[in-house]
Amino acid sequence: MVGLTKTDVVLNIGFKSDGLISLNEFRDIPGLAVGDTVEVMVVEKEDREGHLNLSRRQARITRAWEKIVEVHKTGEVITGTVTSKTKGGLIVDVFGMETFLPGSQIDVKPVTDYDQFVGKTMEFKVVKINETIKNAVVSHKALIESDIEAQRAEIMSKLEKGQVLEGTVKNITDFGAFMDLGGLDGLLYITDISWGRISHPSEVL
Repeated sequence: MVGLTKTDVVLNIGFKSDGLISLNEFRDIPGLAVGDTVEVMVVEKEDREGHLNLSRRQARITRAWEKIVEVHKTGEVITGTVTSKTKGGLIVDVFGMETFLPGSQIDVKPVTDYDQFVGKTMEFKVVKINETIKNAVVSHKALIESDIEAQRAEIMSKLEKGQVLEGTVKNITDFGAFMDLGGLDGLLYITDISWGRISHPSEVL
């Protein structure tokens, strides 16, 4: 950075002329000063007036997209901030880029009030990307599901035939009761509920 005016930042990137970028694109850098090094993108080497056209915003979006593509490949958990509500879901800022969080991907339980999430910082996984239009879909639900799956696998690994466990009745049907064994569901058949004959599980549970 070689100059600073009331409205623009003057940058030298080794071209025959310096480039100007609006000061608005640097709002996130407090204490910006001449001599600082910043990353920018060359939009046009020479515009109609022969000026060098640069953009810091485009450079940031490009870098953000590269990171999003990378975490989509690795499955890494990332942090993003919900910025607003949109049709069918929420907009999430990830690395400074807007991504889409569908309503169905917020939680394992159905969510009807989207407003409660606006302004919240949450963890996500990038579940889908579109390289052509540089668009990404994120999911918070995927994290919950993977946690539940890990919990189930741990419980399953400790289960043994004849083991006595405590469970909570989650649901009752005509043929038995579904039990929560601390993250894993099991079915208790009507014939195994009582020594005596019962016509419906709700008589006992």
